Amino acid sequence: MKFNIINISKKALLAPALALLVSTSCVEDLKEMNVNPNQISDLDYGIQLTKMQMAFTGGAHEIFRTSLGYCFASIQQMADLESPVSGVFLPGDKYLNDPLFASAFFDEVYNNEFRDIADYVNRTSMDPEAVNYYAIGRVWKVMSAHRITDIYGDVPYFDAGMGYINNVWLPKYDSQELIYKDMLKELEEAVLSFDATKPTPGNQDLLYGGNIDQWKKFTYSLMLRLGLRISNAAPTEAEAWVKKAIQGGVMSSNADMARILHGEQGGNNPFWSGFNTRDRIRLSDTFVGWMKDKNDPRLGIISWVENGGEHMGLPNGYDNTTIIDYPGGGDLAAYSNVNPTLRQITSPSLHLTYAEVELMLAEAALKGWHNGSVEEHYNKGVSAAMKQWEIFGISAPSDMEVAAYLAAHPYDSSKGMEMIGEQYWAATFLVNWEGYSKWRRTGYPELTPTNYPGNVTNGQIPRRMTYSGEEYSINEENINEAISRQGADDFMTRIWWDKE
Repeated sequence: MKFNIINISKKALLAPALALLVSTSCVEDLKEMNVNPNQISDLDYGIQLTKMQMAFTGGAHEIFRTSLGYCFASIQQMADLESPVSGVFLPGDKYLNDPLFASAFFDEVYNNEFRDIADYVNRTSMDPEAVNYYAIGRVWKVMSAHRITDIYGDVPYFDAGMGYINNVWLPKYDSQELIYKDMLKELEEAVLSFDATKPTPGNQDLLYGGNIDQWKKFTYSLMLRLGLRISNAAPTEAEAWVKKAIQGGVMSSNADMARILHGEQGGNNPFWSGFNTRDRIRLSDTFVGWMKDKNDPRLGIISWVENGGEHMGLPNGYDNTTIIDYPGGGDLAAYSNVNPTLRQITSPSLHLTYAEVELMLAEAALKGWHNGSVEEHYNKGVSAAMKQWEIFGISAPSDMEVAAYLAAHPYDSSKGMEMIGEQYWAATFLVNWEGYSKWRRTGYPELTPTNYPGNVTNGQIPRRMTYSGEEYSINEENINEAISRQGADDFMTRIWWDKE
């Protein structure tokens, strides 16, 4: 083969000129062509925060499956009447194994929620003008993380959502003990870093409209919740954190509660779809019966009976056959459903309430970790829990009705934790997973488990949810390491803070 030396020389001479031409006249065009016009290259912090808060509030998928399906049903606030046609809507009512229901929160959080949180925290940490955004992000990360670890136990935490930041696509599972230590540390550092002289997200913050004082109260209230959560597992550390939270300043009225007002702020109430499309779920007889026995003015707020009869809950653990001999005979119109006013698409979502805080303060005082009056905090907690329904546009019990209730059921120090636990159970109805966590730690209210045929817990109330099945195929080494540390991936394995 012959080579054309002249042509090669010409090409050699032309190459640098061509490169220079490209570098001076085309590079910018090529850069512009390489930009995705549909991608936001510099996402506004406030917009991302709004998205994070709405994502935590949840969608119908995970809220119906894990919250309603297991958490609410397991602690006998909701019940389900199994049908041979439609099957079981609430597997937690009968302690049945439905892997897709149990893992719904896990799948949603790790596929979506943590990715935004990790990116937001990473970006705001590098901006000296975004100190309040960064502090809010750290608190919100704890809010999200403590829910997921309380439901499952050992979970990915330090590596969660870090794939696009440092290429950790297969996150390791961290022990719940280490997770709690870091979450409490994050809350302390975040609350001390808030700076009223720096920009805030304003109305893009759905909880408090950028009000730094309320964010501080929320952060210390969350610290109080986490501190009490570990009181059986690490009492010394728990006491220290509880005292620190109280000294810092927790919520002081219902105006401080953490909530999303869907009608005003957009998005859909995640309970709306589950309550309104699953016609075989009802309020539990245990829950309704407790309110009836106490002549609780909340009964008429929470319960609604389709046929206009008296309030009557559906017993847990029944099906179409076994319900026949029970009052109501299986006629779903005869059993208490959730008041339609509470399950509208625009109904607010509650995340952490002032009622919870006062009842937690009552517990702290009962333990000797707080010098306040147990009875005073108990009364304030019950009152706040009754008044908080105003946020749904409902006429809450009057001051006179609340006073009459407390007079008829005064705080009894001989039953202190029992009374606090029962009222917390009632106060956290519709506060998603929180009542389930509190019940596991305190054992109150005292519930009688069901023993439905085919249950997977030997007739005991589940202690945790099971991991996502996908983890066994894509993150096998890390999930197996977690199981070897925590225990079997089943409903009866107790997580770190859930001591006997």
